[in-house]
Amino acid sequence: MKSLILYRSEYGSTEQYARWIGEELSSQHDVIDNLSKYDMEDYDLIIVGEGVYAGQMKAAKRLVPIIERYPDKRFIFFIVGIADMEDKVNRDKLYSDLAKAMGPAIEKTKVFFLRGVLDYSKMNLKHKSMMWMLVNYLKKKPKKDLPKDGDQLISTYGKKVSFIDKKSIEPLVEFAKGKLPDENIEP
Repeated sequence: MKSLILYRSEYGSTEQYARWIGEELSSQHDVIDNLSKYDMEDYDLIIVGEGVYAGQMKAAKRLVPIIERYPDKRFIFFIVGIADMEDKVNRDKLYSDLAKAMGPAIEKTKVFFLRGVLDYSKMNLKHKSMMWMLVNYLKKKPKKDLPKDGDQLISTYGKKVSFIDKKSIEPLVEFAKGKLPDENIEP
């Protein structure tokens, strides 16, 4: 089985996961902006990864025409974010954002959720502003109404915190190798 990994990474977490997955699957990996360099006919499995920023999924939209043109291939999409991916509410929200971006093509795609790095020193002004607004919004909420990882977002504001974990790619790699069932992961 020949696979290709394409990714969009703003700050490096998604790129790191793409490299690790590539190592485990002996697959080539590249930024999705280089998509035109590749003939999809040459691959059995196409893996696309993207960091999520305020629900925006640009790489997901670029995967849709590939799925429509090559419906017999296997597809994996992995989302990298700072939210606690063990929390069903967070996964449901991210899956919903992905489904909006992909439409019916989501049904042909196995989805995985991975955690990244939050490093305010590397953030652009737009993302810093978004995080400032989010943290201030969370600070005003009663503690009982905070999301599961709300306290963590507040306490780490302005700092660097890494949730990246190579072990978290194991289910994705197992699925890619055909060792896990083919139905979609529950969001």
